[in-house]
Amino acid sequence: MCVQESFPGHAGDSSFRTSPVCKYLVVLGAIIMGGTIIGLGAALAEVIRKQPLAASGCPDGWFRNRGKCYYFSKDELSWNDSQSFCLSCAASLAGIGRQQELDSELPYRGSLDHWIGLQRDTGGIWRWINGTKFDHPSEIQGGADCAYLDEDLNINSSGCSTQRKWVCSKPDTPQ
Repeated sequence: MCVQESFPGHAGDSSFRTSPVCKYLVVLGAIIMGGTIIGLGAALAEVIRKQPLAASGCPDGWFRNRGKCYYFSKDELSWNDSQSFCLSCAASLAGIGRQQELDSELPYRGSLDHWIGLQRDTGGIWRWINGTKFDHPSEIQGGADCAYLDEDLNINSSGCSTQRKWVCSKPDTPQ
């Protein structure tokens, strides 16, 4: 037990010194507390490390934005092969909102020339990959059947067999 001892010869003096046993116990307590804190920190770091890396639901190499995951390819494929790639990732070629919303909707800040999930059907109607009719066909430049975004975020059309990069999207859900 730590005790306060008066200095010899100073009976009324309020000065005191700490016994060697008390000093030992204080140092030992500090070492034990420090080790406990370090141990708890290491245990917490291990728990955090074991959490899923893509807790947001987006796989490595995908961007998360507004509840969706986006993958911007570096390779080039035809429109159909691009869609097949996206399907293999439980995604589809990206559907986008109105053209005016593109800048805030797409997280990619590079040079765009990417297929998106918009295609002209056999009746000449532009439809998203999910079958929804595209309401602004006059915004699509060109006379071909598959759509892509250019670097100015314009929607253009090109022959579906043309090799381009592509954008996949899927909902951001935990895996």
